[in-house]
Amino acid sequence: MNKRYVMIFTAICGSIFSLLADMPRDYYPNSLEGKNGAELKTELHNLLKNHTRLPYGSRDYNQIACTWTVFKKSDIRPNKKVWDMYSNNSYNFPNGAGATNGMNIEHSVPKSWWGDAANYDGTNALTRFKYDGSYDLHHLTPSDADANMAKSNYPLGVVDSPSFDNGVTKVGTGQANGRATNLFEPADEYKGDFARMYLYFVTCYQDYSWKSSALSMFAQNSYPTLNAYGQSLLLKWHRQDPVSQKEIDRNNAVYSFQGNRNPFIDYPNMVEYIWGDSTNYEFSFSGQSTSAPSISISNDKIEFGYIGTETSKDKEIYIKGKNLTTDITAKLLNNDSGDFSLGMSNLPAHELNTTGINLAITFSPRSIGTRNVTLRLSSDELSAPIDIIISGTVLLSDASYLRIIDIKSTYKKSDEPVRLMLNMNLDTQWTVDGKPATHLTPSELSAGLHTIQFTTTYGTGKMRVQIIE
Repeated sequence: MNKRYVMIFTAICGSIFSLLADMPRDYYPNSLEGKNGAELKTELHNLLKNHTRLPYGSRDYNQIACTWTVFKKSDIRPNKKVWDMYSNNSYNFPNGAGATNGMNIEHSVPKSWWGDAANYDGTNALTRFKYDGSYDLHHLTPSDADANMAKSNYPLGVVDSPSFDNGVTKVGTGQANGRATNLFEPADEYKGDFARMYLYFVTCYQDYSWKSSALSMFAQNSYPTLNAYGQSLLLKWHRQDPVSQKEIDRNNAVYSFQGNRNPFIDYPNMVEYIWGDSTNYEFSFSGQSTSAPSISISNDKIEFGYIGTETSKDKEIYIKGKNLTTDITAKLLNNDSGDFSLGMSNLPAHELNTTGINLAITFSPRSIGTRNVTLRLSSDELSAPIDIIISGTVLLSDASYLRIIDIKSTYKKSDEPVRLMLNMNLDTQWTVDGKPATHLTPSELSAGLHTIQFTTTYGTGKMRVQIIE
């Protein structure tokens, strides 16, 4: 298959590449190349889910580093203070083991969203919770306890009416999914951090079954695993707040303990290939990407309706190409009667890629009956041909004058039944006042107006009659 290579630039890529010196390229398999959308996301899922579960809490368990051991590497400011993304309070790490007073371990993605609660087993720091997501340091962070309590398990969003605001964490009501909702809004400098944590989470754990509280942002599927609101918000925050050196250092630190990475920090543009503006392109580590040649059509069915013999009717279908390098062939299948014809059979690739082509289809029938044919668009570089169904029904040239005959407009109830007939000998279904009938029988009808209707392969019609005493 011929492919056309297109360089894709995103606003966040150029400023990031210089910061990735510590990122181990060999962590990411070459099998990610050439993928996009659901396929790329699942490939990452299979990579990320294989990681080490670290003991939860502030005490190392059997000489295995715990959550707070990692925090001392992953969430430390240059001045050696705790880096808290939930408040401006100044916190110190304790000397030796233990947690920082006044701080919690916060699940940035609430653990109630997948059904975990404290002390699932509780016998040790590795069994406190049931799911790996509850231990995952890529979204666990140290948090000011008051902010953590205020944040609760609310979804992310823009808060319009705050009930809690410490200058970094804002909690209150805002619009989500078209209704007022309790939301958590981080400071602008951390919006991208949280977005990439959430995107990591729905990739690493796309096989989780989400509880109702998660459905404010997540969806019960492996792709995109985000509802429309969640996807739009996370993409917006990811683009507005590019990856910082803080995130890169944190990603490296968590990787050194947990053994997996957040790919959306290492390769921010990968987000676009899964959920964003590059889902029609194939991801490449080089920054180049390929897009499979494709065509789009204005509709996948063309109906000519009814047409008389010795007449013709024209319709058009608009065809647009993308990254085509070879022409498209248009061919009519099942057109044995020759009633349909095309304006052109070879559609130039350059014209399809630029302006698109309005392909004319003409219906010139020679005999009565219903016609169904298929317009097939194909080329060697398309993954599969595209078929468009074309249909039309042919009447005799005077069939547009189908009418009921030998029926008067007024009858007495004492009049004899009258057979229902058309001016053409056709297979016809008749109804009188909606009930199947073969005759109009005045004696069976009440005084007043009644409706006679016919249906044939070639058309329908009706008339009103009046019954008098």
